[in-house]
Amino acid sequence: MEISQKNFFVKNGYFKIKLNKKKFIYIDKKIKDIVKKKLNINNINLEKFHTKIELEKLNNLRLFIFKKINEDKKFKENLYHSAKMNIDEMVGNELCCSDINLSIQFPKDKSSLLEMHSDFFSGESLFQINLWVPFVNVKRTQSMFIIDPINSLKILKKIKNDPKIDFNKIHKNYKNKLKWISVKKGEAILFSPNCLHGNVVNQEKKTRWSINIRYKNIFSPEIKVKNEKKIGSYYNLLNPKAVTLFNLNYDFDEITK
Repeated sequence: MEISQKNFFVKNGYFKIKLNKKKFIYIDKKIKDIVKKKLNINNINLEKFHTKIELEKLNNLRLFIFKKINEDKKFKENLYHSAKMNIDEMVGNELCCSDINLSIQFPKDKSSLLEMHSDFFSGESLFQINLWVPFVNVKRTQSMFIIDPINSLKILKKIKNDPKIDFNKIHKNYKNKLKWISVKKGEAILFSPNCLHGNVVNQEKKTRWSINIRYKNIFSPEIKVKNEKKIGSYYNLLNPKAVTLFNLNYDFDEITK
């Protein structure tokens, strides 16, 4: 990662990258092949997918694709290697990762919203990075928004002091702080999910397809609360070194206690 990229990330909470072309072609084709086989169609235009299936059937299809891509080790490997250099430089090269999430958002669809949130609300590690990959060109409300770290902290302090705070009011008051990121097919965003982020109703005329996955260093700190967001239950080992595997298999630490 260049110093300029590192500084941009620290200031803004994200930066945009170009994915490895060969690896992206693999994951793009895999998604399309799953849909083609499931719906028994030959050609698929992801941007116009809202013309191919009823909204009521969309979530079942999304869950089907979600299951298929998470069962496919090659898919996860190609996804990681599509952005490996950037991910490794940000969080290290001995990693664990979450499952891959899939989002499909039709134009005007109010059922696929992910309201303003920070991932540590649900007990995830503060030291993770989120890789967000769209499979179509996205901009404005077809994309995602993020709020920079300084303003995210201001809002989070207000939430802490008032748990019953109205998120719609916060969204309205900080509307000018929402950064909508334009991303072309073959590009991606690496961002800190500690920053507030989310989406709104897609007001554009095209369907949005995107996946996201969280990466963290195996030895980076986890939130010290009792929850399921731990290695082995939420994060899966991706590329552990031999010494790490050895010590995970044999509890020599028990002798020192």
